[in-house]
Amino acid sequence: MMERISVLGRPSIIVGSDLLSGYIAKDIRNAAPAASKFVIITDKIVKKLYLHHLLKTFSDAAIPPEHILQYEVPVGEHSKSRDQKAMIEDYMLERSCNRDTCIVALGGGVVGDLSGFVAATYMRGIPFIQIPTTLLAMVDSSIGGKTGINTMYAKNQLGSFHQPVRIYMDLTVLRSLPTRQMSNGMAEIIKTFAIADEENFHYLEEHNDQVFACEPEALLRIVASCARIKARYVTEDETEQGVRSLLNFGHTIGHAIESICMDFMLHGECVAIGMVKEAEIARAMGHLAPSCVQRLASCIKLYGLPLVIPPEAEIQKMMDKMKLDKKNAGGKKKCVLLSRIGDVVEPRASIVSDAQLQMALSKMVQVVPGAPINGQIRVPGSKSLSNRVLLLAALAEGECRVSGLLHSDDTQVCLKALKQLEAATFTYEKSSLPGDKEDILLVAGRGRTGQPAHVRQP
Repeated sequence: MMERISVLGRPSIIVGSDLLSGYIAKDIRNAAPAASKFVIITDKIVKKLYLHHLLKTFSDAAIPPEHILQYEVPVGEHSKSRDQKAMIEDYMLERSCNRDTCIVALGGGVVGDLSGFVAATYMRGIPFIQIPTTLLAMVDSSIGGKTGINTMYAKNQLGSFHQPVRIYMDLTVLRSLPTRQMSNGMAEIIKTFAIADEENFHYLEEHNDQVFACEPEALLRIVASCARIKARYVTEDETEQGVRSLLNFGHTIGHAIESICMDFMLHGECVAIGMVKEAEIARAMGHLAPSCVQRLASCIKLYGLPLVIPPEAEIQKMMDKMKLDKKNAGGKKKCVLLSRIGDVVEPRASIVSDAQLQMALSKMVQVVPGAPINGQIRVPGSKSLSNRVLLLAALAEGECRVSGLLHSDDTQVCLKALKQLEAATFTYEKSSLPGDKEDILLVAGRGRTGQPAHVRQP
């Protein structure tokens, strides 16, 4: 199984299994036809796992060993630095690498971002190939040509847009990832489907076991779907002046947390918290129904990601970090605001006030009397009522539409239990009522109880 995805009019993204063992050898000459020398940049962990596969690929492609150079960078985010970039450039200059050199980034997001920035500036630009070896790098940093390094002030403050000539996403390598790294990448997939694809968001809610088991069909579906969405945004807006900024959902707050907690938190973990907080801002502004916030938080938790800001990330520290966010315009901060799962308020990041950000970041707020107001009050859903309604809908025959459902952990357990008992199936649909942002749960009840046929009696 393999899919080829176009970005900026070029079919440069390849998604499939066992690419390192076969396909890359057949394609690499097409990817960089003018290259006479290749520089593989990787880190110690990836080198041990996959470098021999890549060297075999070069051999199969009839590329002489003397035309292949290797450079190893230290593991971790701290390698995205001015010093490390200069050391790679000096290494290449000392070995007479010219413009007919192609850089091959074999590793995660750190290796890809750093390698791409070297390629963007070395002799005013040379080709490079991405072979991401983490789920996070596959669905996020390898696509779109963003390259860069960090500074002491914030992440990715120095960089360039430089498109890779190929991105080889070999899903087989994901089997070697620790669970925490799989969760790390899932944050970006949840983000992408939350802003643009409710159907696949629902797939994530239903198939977390298959994803963590690295079942090929599940991985191909979510990685390829995610890559297609990002490729579409990049094609429409390569330099992130508009619609591409939607891919930063959760990143305004997430990057602020990451800048402070880089030593013990992963990128996806920070973005997961950022998504919940930015969804809370959208809810407070009246754009997003409370049930959608709960649904997002439940999905994030389902994939082992955090929901709570760590104590090290103090509010003022985060606000200071956000002053340097690249999405800012005229000193005003921006966040991506959801209108429902799978859609956004406007086709770009939206301006939010410091007060709105501080409200979302605060553990508690003081409520004081204000001016009288007129309007409707939506009472939050009830956990016990939600579970009872689900049971009644499952016992009924035919379809039942449920609104106002509380997406608590208990409700998620109830949904999963009813599915496993084959008592009902569940899908989400948009409300047909004008102005109603609530997701409607469609329950197809089977009018029976008892164990399904495939469950053995004790």
